[in-house]
Amino acid sequence: MSRRGIILMLLAMVLAGSGQCTAIEIAASQDVYVSLGTGNETVYHQSDTLLCAITVPDANNTTLNSYPGVPVIQFNLSGINITGDDVAILVLKAASVRQMDRSSIVALVAIGSDWDEQSDLTTFLVNILPARNLIAKNDLTISTNSDGDSIYAFDVSQKLIQARGKGDKVSFLLEAIGNNTTEIDFLSRESGQGPYLIILPYPGQPLSEQTDHVVQADHAVQTDQVDQILASEAAAKPSV
Repeated sequence: MSRRGIILMLLAMVLAGSGQCTAIEIAASQDVYVSLGTGNETVYHQSDTLLCAITVPDANNTTLNSYPGVPVIQFNLSGINITGDDVAILVLKAASVRQMDRSSIVALVAIGSDWDEQSDLTTFLVNILPARNLIAKNDLTISTNSDGDSIYAFDVSQKLIQARGKGDKVSFLLEAIGNNTTEIDFLSRESGQGPYLIILPYPGQPLSEQTDHVVQADHAVQTDQVDQILASEAAAKPSV
């Protein structure tokens, strides 16, 4: 999702709030990253970043891809009611992105939640491996960085509904997918800018004609402001 899309999505939440819609923000309660297929499988926690990486061998190398970093994130849904009329977005901020090209994607799947940051590798594998097989079947949610944004966003509405029917926790695994080596450092909850769930009702109630005009006018002004922000950021970026 583009930076402009993220900003406009957040603006839409503000506007939805004027229509008696309330956005809920839920910070991650647990997050780690796990190395898979490296020969030195390890769980990393208490870090300011969550490494999401794939190592792709050279063309003449027959070694299978390895994953030095696979983020695993958990949220507590206690007291949260979500229905089919709600929209749920998982957002993450990347501190750095290192990739040969921008064709790589980040895939997301829901996994088991019987773990915490102090769990051992075996516990994580028990929760991860059954769901990770879904990635090979393309039963996943994806986000890209084709326009160089640092924000990644995933629609997890249905996944939250399914998880809420089973308990008070939901966990996700992120995995980099691509034909070239890619490394993304997502900010963790320890950094203070970690993963968040944003939940709000889908706007569906028509506003009065007068209010509608006001909202549309405000939206036009704020959209212009978004364009100015993006233009300023583009001008400030060093040329590559």
